[in-house]
Amino acid sequence: MTDESQRVNAEVWRSAKVLDIFARREGWIDQGEALQVRRLVEEAAGGPILDIGVGGGRTVPLLHAVSDEYVAVDFLEEMVAVASSRHPHAHIEQADARDLCGFPDDTFAAVFFSFNGIDGIPHDDRRSVYTSVKRVLQPGGLFAYSTHNLDYCCAGRPPWTRCWLDLDNGLRPMIASIVHLPKRSRSYRHLRDQIVRGKGWAFLVGSAYDFSVLWHHVTLAEARRELAEAGYAPGVEVLTSTGVGVEGGDDTTNSPWLYLLARKPEQRAT
Repeated sequence: MTDESQRVNAEVWRSAKVLDIFARREGWIDQGEALQVRRLVEEAAGGPILDIGVGGGRTVPLLHAVSDEYVAVDFLEEMVAVASSRHPHAHIEQADARDLCGFPDDTFAAVFFSFNGIDGIPHDDRRSVYTSVKRVLQPGGLFAYSTHNLDYCCAGRPPWTRCWLDLDNGLRPMIASIVHLPKRSRSYRHLRDQIVRGKGWAFLVGSAYDFSVLWHHVTLAEARRELAEAGYAPGVEVLTSTGVGVEGGDDTTNSPWLYLLARKPEQRAT
């Protein structure tokens, strides 16, 4: 991901249209997120919870209700303003997931990085996120996040391919996809020169906001490797977008993103 692609993404997220979308979002994204957060709440309810990438505040009522020590952060000042206006009684502030310097070591029972938020961060900075989150987690605490799945059958595919055209979902969705196809195609062509690929990962043009942003994608194996390299405990739990548990060799081609639950190791006995 280049400085230019970061600028493009930030410009989209700061636009009035996208801020309005975030301001109106409520509830769970899908069953995978619902099950992931349920697992987090079962362990961390009543304890301090950090909600990273809070956006317009969709996750505030989902997590604030179970913890009086709930803190939400977002990288963009505009998102913090939207979330704060919707939830004036919640503790919401601006912070960078790559450097959570405002929080002491071993503070939170759980950290939740909202819906694929980590995928807007450059590849070389992902390790900083894992390290920063692990530092502020209590021993044995949970880090719950989601990330775009590079093995998804539509990952990085242009908007004119069948998987994005809604040809099998009825007349209305098909017509809508065809009407929006010229705009989506122009946006895709504008960004495709910024696509970057590595071993087990890639920055690809995503379908969000009419193909106007670039998202980091990883394979399941690479996601597990990243967490292990950053010092998280073995036994990472993985869910698909439909809430199905995933083992190492399972087929994930029908899941656009993966939900992960990683754990900070317990302190060693002295």
